[in-house]
Amino acid sequence: MAAPDHAGGFRTMRRRIRWALAAFVVASLVLLGACQKTAPDGPKGSQAESVPAGGGKGASGAEVAPSDGRQDAAPAKALKKLKLYEVTHSLFYAPQYVAKNLGFFREEGLDVEIVSGEGGDKVTTALLSGQADLILVGAEMAVYVNAQNPSDPIVVFARLTQRDGSFLVAREPMPNFRWEDLRGKAYLAQRKGGMPDTIAQHILRKHGLEPGRDLEYLQNVDYANLAPAFMAGTGDVVQLFEPFASQVERAGKGYVVAGLGEEAGTVLYTSYLTRRSRLETDRDAFVAFTRAIARAQTYVLEHDDATVYKALKDDFSGLDREVALKILERLRSQDVWSHDPLPPKEDYARTLELIREAGRLEHPLPYEAVVDPTVAEAALAR
Repeated sequence: MAAPDHAGGFRTMRRRIRWALAAFVVASLVLLGACQKTAPDGPKGSQAESVPAGGGKGASGAEVAPSDGRQDAAPAKALKKLKLYEVTHSLFYAPQYVAKNLGFFREEGLDVEIVSGEGGDKVTTALLSGQADLILVGAEMAVYVNAQNPSDPIVVFARLTQRDGSFLVAREPMPNFRWEDLRGKAYLAQRKGGMPDTIAQHILRKHGLEPGRDLEYLQNVDYANLAPAFMAGTGDVVQLFEPFASQVERAGKGYVVAGLGEEAGTVLYTSYLTRRSRLETDRDAFVAFTRAIARAQTYVLEHDDATVYKALKDDFSGLDREVALKILERLRSQDVWSHDPLPPKEDYARTLELIREAGRLEHPLPYEAVVDPTVAEAALAR
């Protein structure tokens, strides 16, 4: 069996990034022309201040009503608007939905709109084109984009998850599972070039298995169709995120045999990214956003699964309560959620090493070229 084409995957990603950068330039020129033709209606606040639960002044000095713990507690017109594109909609990002539903964003003077972008390439393009103010995606996307030396780099300013949140699902029960048991099997894998794929390949090599040689490594199915393809008969094992892993189990079509997060260790996993120019002009808004995320991370760590589920259930109304609780328990057992939003330098170095090991690191960038830890530091300082 031929080894997977890592270089081809990187070239494809690089072409997508170049197209996204071109789209960003065109969009900027159009917006510039519009701004020259139209005078502004009046001053607009570009910075958000922390607003106590009892009320206070928001991003532009407007009064913000006290929060009652729900996202609709204050009028939207008084708040600084931020549009956030998330790579996918998942309980893996539980602290983010806690921050929204318990009013933590609004108490910081922010009105955060969350859009499901359905893929790392898509949300990164949304950021580069100006559709998104910030994105939640794997930190490796900043490495790939900034390796192209753009005029306005993207920056990792906060981390949400610290470990991979995917699980290995087998078609048949595999009691006392060992990774070596996958020799000769067909592994239905995640998207080529993403951190889930990078981490899976690292784990396999760690256990003496070369993808494409010692086991069949299938990457011809897109993310949304991995679970249906597996249930239809493709592969002996599949790497899935929740809720898909639990749904396959519930359908009697597979068995969760391992979690990749615990095996791989901590990295800069799903993180918040924005353009450097936005970080400079709207720094206070991003500090306020990060402070709300930090508060939500603490909430998730300090409360049991039933309490966390109650705080985010409105975002997952189609998910059975018992399944949701099982997912939260499974994720907690893997220690996937960052304990604070700081993006550690040592975890960035480990992320780069994993990308290099997978053959996708053309231009290793220093920490400072990709990450700005001062936003999270400022958020935690008060």
